[in-house]
Amino acid sequence: MTTANPAPGGPLSTAPDSPAVRVVVVENPHCLQGDLAVAVKQVRDTAESGDRRGILMTRLGQSLFTVEASPDVPYGTTLERDLWRRRAVPGSDQAAPVL
Repeated sequence: MTTANPAPGGPLSTAPDSPAVRVVVVENPHCLQGDLAVAVKQVRDTAESGDRRGILMTRLGQSLFTVEASPDVPYGTTLERDLWRRRAVPGSDQAAPVL
């Protein structure tokens, strides 16, 4: 696992499964966009010449994301997918992951 600091106060934890995949744990919600942008850049930077895959960004939980080069996404496109299962928390307007 490597750690980078893309923005002040916003550490980004990555654990690459392959050069074309980044697992992102967002520790500071204010840095969400910056952390994901760094992961997208890292994935793009690892692409080989002639790689025609787009970027698939998937939300798996409140602060857990994957960013990967995907053959299912057109080249030059970034697609966002949300797989976080939420449920209402009684007495709150907040959402929580289903356990």
